[in-house]
Amino acid sequence: MLEHTAKIAEDSALTGAFRSGESQCISQFNNVLKRLSDINAIPNGLFDELQADASFSQIGIACHQLAAYLNEGLDTTTDFKGWFSSFFGERFMENLTEELADKPFGDLIRKAVPDFLTETTLEDIVEIFPVAPGGKLTIDADFGAIDVKSAEGDNLSVHIRRAAQLKEDRRAGEILKNFDIQMTHEAVDVNIEAKFRGPVKQWKKAKKRLDVQFEIVVPRNYTLDLKTADEKISVVDIVGDVNVHTTGAGLRLQNITGLIDGTTSGGNIDLKAFEGDAALRTSGGNITLEEGTGDVKAKTSGGNIQIVDVTGAVNGNTSGGNVTLRGCKGGADVKTAGGSIKVENDGPVLAKTSGGSIRCQLQEPVSSQNLLLDLETTGGSIDASLVPDIAATVDAKVLGGSVTTEFSVVAETAGPVKPDQLRGTINGGGPLLRLFSIGGNVRLRKAETDNPTKV
Repeated sequence: MLEHTAKIAEDSALTGAFRSGESQCISQFNNVLKRLSDINAIPNGLFDELQADASFSQIGIACHQLAAYLNEGLDTTTDFKGWFSSFFGERFMENLTEELADKPFGDLIRKAVPDFLTETTLEDIVEIFPVAPGGKLTIDADFGAIDVKSAEGDNLSVHIRRAAQLKEDRRAGEILKNFDIQMTHEAVDVNIEAKFRGPVKQWKKAKKRLDVQFEIVVPRNYTLDLKTADEKISVVDIVGDVNVHTTGAGLRLQNITGLIDGTTSGGNIDLKAFEGDAALRTSGGNITLEEGTGDVKAKTSGGNIQIVDVTGAVNGNTSGGNVTLRGCKGGADVKTAGGSIKVENDGPVLAKTSGGSIRCQLQEPVSSQNLLLDLETTGGSIDASLVPDIAATVDAKVLGGSVTTEFSVVAETAGPVKPDQLRGTINGGGPLLRLFSIGGNVRLRKAETDNPTKV
């Protein structure tokens, strides 16, 4: 009976089967222990009764210990190998025969069992709150992926899924139970707080074996303030301000009308189809924006920045990647310390890199601006393409290279033309074109041609 109880407990701890069956196993073990004590089969005080809150793992250990003591006295052995052979099949056991001699049998079993057999799940949390457009959803979670989308109506629905992978750590299931989720509803607002109870080191170590999903549907006109760790955040189809923060994962934002503030310390940020100013920051990923209207601030310490078809002033800064602006309308101020810059813009462009080249195409320059281009690079070349009838003042200089142009430039002062600099006016003069390179060439050309002449 002890051996069979141990098998049931181990199977339950491994697969999540026989939930809430701990009490029956505890009662069975304690009854066996009492009977053995009554017939003097075991010494007094050697074995303790199981407590009412004992887990399946504790039950299995207690049964094995007591059975081992009895087997020693009876000169019998347990047939765990035969039981596993019947459960997993003869071929499975044959493949493990050589390894069983020098490795713990339980470890081998856990590694060989498919993941789906070692996952335990808690009952889903489902709630529906009556709210109204214009309300606010706040989530503050220690862990868990967040997915928010909108629907017509005046309800906010919450669906939370929870699972733990026991293959590498049987304690993951107990830690998942300590993930406390509290929800409050006040008028048109909903607040969700999800925090781990217990030692911080314990649940942080187990997070890789946990799976928590917050799936939420809100009215289309709604404000969001979302915070989690180590998991992604996705927000789609929202009219309202969106503030999202995560660590160790990415942000996916789409079809949003309102102010956008997104931060992650370890993932990519993707923003598509937006209307409103956006501030995006990541310490370890790329930033991509497409099809939007509004001023943009994008900063990353370890990735690329790509902005396509955006109308508004763009400020982009990366310490370890390339910057690409394509089809943008508005001023641009971009910097990188470790990559190249490519810009297609119809407004003034300020671009600086310390580790690459700059390629800039000024599509429809605004004649009222005092500055059209300010391009500077260390360690690369500059290629500036302008419309043929542009009126501008040129100030171009290189150290370690040459300046070439396709435009007719009227020099500021008489004297010999120097190959490493160009100062003068194009089509009568106008806003400033400042071009400076250390270690590369500067090329100023017309958009329709590709045949520069050396100055």
